[in-house]
Amino acid sequence: MSAPEPSCRKVFGIGLSRTGTQSLTAALHLLGHDVVHYPADEGTYRTLLRGDARFPLLARHDGITDITTVPYVAQLDRAWPGAKFVLTVRDEDLWLRSCARHWSRPPHRKTEYGERYLPLQLFLRAAVYGCHTFDEDRFRHVHRRHLAEVRALFAGRPDSLLILDPASPTPFARLASFLDRPVPAAPYPHEGRWPC
Repeated sequence: MSAPEPSCRKVFGIGLSRTGTQSLTAALHLLGHDVVHYPADEGTYRTLLRGDARFPLLARHDGITDITTVPYVAQLDRAWPGAKFVLTVRDEDLWLRSCARHWSRPPHRKTEYGERYLPLQLFLRAAVYGCHTFDEDRFRHVHRRHLAEVRALFAGRPDSLLILDPASPTPFARLASFLDRPVPAAPYPHEGRWPC
């Protein structure tokens, strides 16, 4: 079965790290949305440093997922009227344990993105979490604040925001319905190290 025609409407995954953002990206691809997970290109890095949310890759892609979007949710909402936002969530204690494991590894120094990845990763860690290393109290505060801010921003606009727990019984059906797409026959993807 071929993928549905892509939508001209933008889709942004605004979940924090370790909430199933890679799985969401794969699911969006199956639904016909060409989104980019945690982009680390030069244009994205320059946009982050400018702080204006005018990501050049949005001229060719349907959206962005992962923490690249987190500092800019309100700006993206204003810049792309009618955009869809998916907030991936998971149990807070499980999420904290996953973050503790993830942040115990040193930041990536070499990836397919080259030398700019480490500065971009450190920038996003500071911008989103306010630190470069895991601190349970700090992460719990950021997690709760992010959920509250997103809910407040989209209050009264259920067509704009889907809060999605990828571990729930029917994540694909909820996501497909939110994006007005048929539910794929494939199971909901579980990418990366999910559900670690």
